[in-house]
Amino acid sequence: MGVPVLPVVLAILSAAPTRDAGPPPRGLSCLTTWYAGEVVHVADAGWGFAIDGGTVLPWRASAPAAVSLPDGGGDDEGEEVVDLESIYRVPYVAGPIVVLDASDAGAIEDPGRVRIEQLFLTTYGQSRLEVFDHLGKVRFFGLRYPFHELAAEPLRRVVTRLEPEVQANPKLKPFLTNIGGTFIWRKIARSKNLSTHAFGIAIDLNVDRAHYWRWQRRGEALKWQNKIPQEIVDAFEAEGFIWGGRWLHYDTMHFEYRPELLSDACRESSASRSSRVGGVDGGR
Repeated sequence: MGVPVLPVVLAILSAAPTRDAGPPPRGLSCLTTWYAGEVVHVADAGWGFAIDGGTVLPWRASAPAAVSLPDGGGDDEGEEVVDLESIYRVPYVAGPIVVLDASDAGAIEDPGRVRIEQLFLTTYGQSRLEVFDHLGKVRFFGLRYPFHELAAEPLRRVVTRLEPEVQANPKLKPFLTNIGGTFIWRKIARSKNLSTHAFGIAIDLNVDRAHYWRWQRRGEALKWQNKIPQEIVDAFEAEGFIWGGRWLHYDTMHFEYRPELLSDACRESSASRSSRVGGVDGGR
């Protein structure tokens, strides 16, 4: 399924970068582990991330715009001006599955919904053909699926974690077979943004055993639902994949490779970080 994210207008810094402003924010400096680019400091504009073509993506925008969140029924997913710091503004918390309460419409939190498309384009490929040229094959419970070479090994480690779990509990296997798919070059439903499936870094599990917020009847109050077992969520999160079941606008079949959201190296303070997540700090 498409990941319900906000279309974004990203501020771009055009001033010449400098490199003498002291240590950068951890959330910014850690991006070089997984994304193509370098951390720079721009005079009179602050920290940013320099990518291909001399573009500098800002760490913190000078005047963030108000956010218009989805209402569950319209065709417009809303728009906001974002910066790189926005990636972390709603912390992604791994661990036990939490039932989300939609009764307070003002408390909507979908960690991972803000994504900077320029980071994905620069790192994984600027076009369908370019991404396709960097796809590998990952065996996932009986079949081989295309996945980007930069995320293929983490997905293989997920399988390694799940295989003994499935052997011990065969009821897990139906969630992991007849899956919805991996790579497909397309945009998110009702959005101008490319899906993470377009970059070969997302996987949808068995659609028949999942829930998606747009499947609710139009006009009904949003109600979080899930059947994906804890063991499956744990295995993916341990290798740097976020889960769509952590969103109030839930997409429980969906996992995407977003290691920056699960890595201690990206957090200003790691004191509150669970020591359970093990495999997300190595390799881009």
